[in-house]
Amino acid sequence: MKWAKLSLVAVAALSTMTFASDSLEDAFKNGKVTGDLRFVYTGGSRSDAINETAPVNNVNVGSIAVELRYVTDNFKGFNLGLGFQSAHDLGFQNRDAVGSKDPDSEDDARNSVSVTLLSEAYIKYTISKSDIMVGRQKIKTPLIMTSTAFALEDSFDAAVLTVRELPETMIKLIYIQDWRMRYGNGSEAVGTTQQDAHFAKGMYSLFFTNKSIAGLTLDGQYLKTDENKMMYDAPVFIGVGGYDEYYLQAEYKLPINFPLSFAMTYARADYDTGVKTAPVAATPPPYAGGDSATLYGFKIATELSGVKLNLAYTTMDDEANFPGTFGHVPDAISYTDMLTNNSIFAGVDGYSIEALYGFGIPGFNSGLKYAHYTQSDKGYINSGKAMNLDGADEINIDLTYAFSGALKGLSTRLWAGYGTYDHPTGGTSTKDDDFLYGRFYLSYKF
Repeated sequence: MKWAKLSLVAVAALSTMTFASDSLEDAFKNGKVTGDLRFVYTGGSRSDAINETAPVNNVNVGSIAVELRYVTDNFKGFNLGLGFQSAHDLGFQNRDAVGSKDPDSEDDARNSVSVTLLSEAYIKYTISKSDIMVGRQKIKTPLIMTSTAFALEDSFDAAVLTVRELPETMIKLIYIQDWRMRYGNGSEAVGTTQQDAHFAKGMYSLFFTNKSIAGLTLDGQYLKTDENKMMYDAPVFIGVGGYDEYYLQAEYKLPINFPLSFAMTYARADYDTGVKTAPVAATPPPYAGGDSATLYGFKIATELSGVKLNLAYTTMDDEANFPGTFGHVPDAISYTDMLTNNSIFAGVDGYSIEALYGFGIPGFNSGLKYAHYTQSDKGYINSGKAMNLDGADEINIDLTYAFSGALKGLSTRLWAGYGTYDHPTGGTSTKDDDFLYGRFYLSYKF
């Protein structure tokens, strides 16, 4: 296994140095410990728009988690990093319902996990402005991203080379062997959610960002995986064979006194065998739509009297669903991303307007965002009838506050959304429905 071999080589190199210099002891003694305590509550109303609101329909879940991280001081360019995270379900939900997917259970298995996990275990080597990290780690790029939405976080067994030698440019070469999910293979959520994913053929990616032209930021990424098994990264399920994914974003801030910027995103996915409607076994497998998907996004941003304003549009073609950002982050690349609804389904057009304002309060920020969605009939069919977002609306409020002084490190966040759906069951149904959902975070970092 490639990652295991790379890890053994790195460990062997560090072990050899143990006998070469007494300063390795100082590297461990001078290491830094950081961590955070987290409380996450998720609550949702009951809605008949089951597909559109799953898995948060009628949820009532609270959990606490702690994460500790230790990184040694630099020794001949090397650092060793270790991290552990542990969560406990507070048991707010009703567990008497039949089956974990029954809304009467009030459960959301993403947040009701009681398990302890090794979240980080890597060796990092730095030379000049560049570095390589090998081992279990967290990754944040447009197409691969560690999810931080709930009490526990995802990790990846990977090798990541970061190059910063070129002016105003950063390049990452990424190889992933395993996706270590926030649930943990030994947690009580197994059977109702996902288990760790091993990539026998690996996942490869190239990411770059460039700011060499004044006012212009370019971000691009390519991702490839070719597995002989189905890929499951909800809400889109990939058929056997993997996929290639492309992403390019350009954002330009106009060189004028008035703050104004324009941004555009292009993203595409080519599937070896197509998209599946759900993670179920069947012969032949229930594929939905075609073997490719293309997304375009546009955004205009400005600021008026201290209020930041974003106007955005996302459009998906009719052929198939887009896989989104790998790692439980559905539409991080979409300017019209919302708390509940995603702009990554076939035939969906999303429109959004957002206002951000701090009211002059240090550490405080507020966001108000509204989105409207339309979906074509062909897109609805090619999405596997996974979501009917035609005529859907959603409004989000996002309030964050970071304490200072004696409470420095403590922060809170309230993120809530209200959505309405126009006959979400599709077909000839004329039944409308709505949905209220919120998350509350309390975190202390040290």
